[in-house]
Amino acid sequence: MFPIGDDIPSKRSPILMWFFIILSSIIFLIQDDYITRNFGFVPVRFWFSGEWVQTLTYMFLHGNLIHIIGNMYYLYIFGDNVEDELGKFGFLLLYITAGVMGALFHAIFYPYSHIPLVGASGAISGILSAYMIMFPNAGIYTYIFWYLVKVPAYFFIGFWILMNYIYAISGIETGIAWWAHIGGFVAGVPFGIFGRIKRIFSSNGGDIL
Repeated sequence: MFPIGDDIPSKRSPILMWFFIILSSIIFLIQDDYITRNFGFVPVRFWFSGEWVQTLTYMFLHGNLIHIIGNMYYLYIFGDNVEDELGKFGFLLLYITAGVMGALFHAIFYPYSHIPLVGASGAISGILSAYMIMFPNAGIYTYIFWYLVKVPAYFFIGFWILMNYIYAISGIETGIAWWAHIGGFVAGVPFGIFGRIKRIFSSNGGDIL
């Protein structure tokens, strides 16, 4: 499934969402092997050398053009509504927390890996879980093969995390950090619950998606 948008309009300009997209894009343009080696997250160095700063920096690096386009596209589709509900500080806290949790999950399951982990997927996974909890029935316009359909967010994102979990437990080496996605997704849950409760109390009896 390939999403092209949702049916929830933004309430205000998603400043932080655009900040992360622009920042990640600029860093990608200047990224080289030195930056990847020193600011990517390497589990074995985290556990045995105490390198923790990379749990923050790795999420602003990307492996290739398709990698960054895919991540930033998902951030663009789902980030605005999450920022609307959580506010600027809440969105920032979610992004960083989910990114760090993604790195930790990856380190737990691959403690001896020397390969630098890069990418915002963990952070964006947290945004997806928060979105699903806050807007479970929001319509996601997506292509299934060549058909454009609208499916509820709980189905689209639920299917996405299920596939990630299946790949993670399979142990198949695909070059994708599946456990980092799951870690980010888990980290986003309390933010989603908070946002959901906030929406209920501010709805004044109106419909809650």
